Amino acid sequence: MEWMASAICGVLLGAAALDMLALVQGAGYKISLNKKFMLALRAQFILTAVLAVVAAALFTVQAVTGAAYVQPIFFGALCLCYGMYFLCTYIKSAKLPKFTPRLIRLFCALIVIAFLISRLLIFAGSKLVIAGTVCGLYLMCLLPALIPLLIVAALIFVKPLESIIARRFISRAKSRLDERQGLIRIGITGSYGKTSVKNMLAALLGDAAYATPASYNTPMGICKAVNDMPADVKYFICEMGARRTGDIAELCGIVRPRVGVITGIAPQHMQTFRTLDNIIAAKGELIESLPCNGAAVFNGYDENAVKMYRNCSIRKRYMTKKGVRYENALLTPRGSAFDLVCENERAACELPLIGRHNIQNFCLAAQVCLALGMSLQEVAARAKYIKPVPHRLEVIDTGRGITVIDDGYNSNVRGAKAALDALAGFGGRKIVAAQGFAEAGDKDAEFNIRLGEQIAEVADIAILIGVKAKLIEQGLTAHFFPRENIYITSSLTAAREIFGRILLSGDVLLIENDLPENA
Repeated sequence: MEWMASAICGVLLGAAALDMLALVQGAGYKISLNKKFMLALRAQFILTAVLAVVAAALFTVQAVTGAAYVQPIFFGALCLCYGMYFLCTYIKSAKLPKFTPRLIRLFCALIVIAFLISRLLIFAGSKLVIAGTVCGLYLMCLLPALIPLLIVAALIFVKPLESIIARRFISRAKSRLDERQGLIRIGITGSYGKTSVKNMLAALLGDAAYATPASYNTPMGICKAVNDMPADVKYFICEMGARRTGDIAELCGIVRPRVGVITGIAPQHMQTFRTLDNIIAAKGELIESLPCNGAAVFNGYDENAVKMYRNCSIRKRYMTKKGVRYENALLTPRGSAFDLVCENERAACELPLIGRHNIQNFCLAAQVCLALGMSLQEVAARAKYIKPVPHRLEVIDTGRGITVIDDGYNSNVRGAKAALDALAGFGGRKIVAAQGFAEAGDKDAEFNIRLGEQIAEVADIAILIGVKAKLIEQGLTAHFFPRENIYITSSLTAAREIFGRILLSGDVLLIENDLPENA
C-alpha cells in the first residue's frame, strides 16, 4: 500500500509540476526566479496549505475515533487535489512544456525523486506519533511545497547525462560542418529581426541556402538543424539567440561563421543581461568570432549597431544606409514598394511585408547578398518571393471584414514600436491587444508605461492582458486615452471573448506580444 502510494504520488506530483517545468524549459533548463516562477511557487504553497488543512482535519478524526480507514481517505483527497491542480494548470496555461527528449528525461528524474521523497515522508510519518496517533501518510501534504527543490534535484541528477549527450550532439554537428568543403556559414544575431532577416536572406539566396528552421537559435536547436541539413547547399544561415553573456560565443564555437550579421540592439532580456552594454557585448561575440577573411554586416538604421560597426576592426565590414539603402518608400497595408540603392545603382523593389522596419531588414539581407557576390538587380527581382514570418506582423484576413495583424510571437521596445507604426498605416478602427514586456528587469515600469503611451497615439481601443496591464494603462491614461475604450483581462480566453464582442467589419486588430503568457 505504501509503495503504491509513493509511486502514484510521484507521477501525480510530476504532473502538478508541469507549469514549473515549462518555465524551467523556457529559461534554458535553469531556475529563473522571475514573476511567473514566483506565481507558480505561490500556487504550489496554496496547494500545500489546502492539503495541510485536509490532513489536520482527517488526523483529528483518526485521533478521536481511531478509525484506520481515515488515512486512505486522505490519500484519495491528496490524489484528487493533485489532479484538480493539474487540470486547472492545463486549462489556464496554453504553454505547457514541449515534451522534448531532454524534458522527458528531466520529468522521469523528477518522478523518481518525488517517489523517494514520498517514501521518506511516509517512513518519517510512521515513526512520528502525536496524541497517540501515528502520522503515517499525513506528512505527504508537504510535497507540493517541495516541488522547486525536487526540480533542482532533478536538474542536478540529469546534468551529467545531459552534458554527455550535448557533447556528442555538438561534436557530430561540428564534424558535419567540417565535412562540407566550401560551405559558407552565416551567423545572424541581434535583439530583434533575427528570424525575419534570416528568412529574407534564405529567400534571396534560393535553393543554395539552408537556414535554421523556426526559431532554432540555441546550441541543441542549431545542432539539430546542422544534422538535418541537405547535402547540396552552399550557404548555412544560422540564427543565434542569447540570454546571457557568453551564449553567442558558445554558438559560434559550434558554427564557426564566416559572415556575421547584427540586426540591431534593444533592451531585451534585461532580467539576465542587466544593462544595454552587456547586450552589446554579448552580440559582439559574433563579430569577435569571425576569421580575419570574414565579413561583418551591420544594420545602419540602428544606432547601437552603428556603434558596433565603428568599433569593428574586420577589413570586410558593411553597413546598410551607408551601403545598401532604400529611397522613395511607399507603405501600404499589403506591403511596400521602394527603390533599392547601392552606390550609383538603383533597382525598383516590391516587398510583400508591412512596416518600414521590414524594408530596413530587407536592406540588411540585401547587403549580405551583395557581399556574397549577387547583383543589386538579382536581389531586387527576388524580393517579391519573400513570405511573412508566422506571428511576426503577419497580416491575416479573417474573411469577415476584420484584419488581424499577428505579432504575437514575442516583443521588445523596438519591435512593438514598429508594429504600432505599421498599424497606423491601416484604415478603419484600430484595436491593440497587448500584454507588455515580461523580461524588462528594472526597466519594467518604464518600458510598459511607454508602450501604453505609444498605443494611445495609434489605437482606438486597447485590450490589456496579464500582470503588466496596469502599467500599460498608466501610459494610456497619461495621454488621455478614453477609459471606456480600455479593457483589462487576465487571460487569452477572456480576451477572445472581448474580440468577439467588440470587433466589427472594417476593424484592424493588432495582437502584440505572446498572449498565452500571462506575465
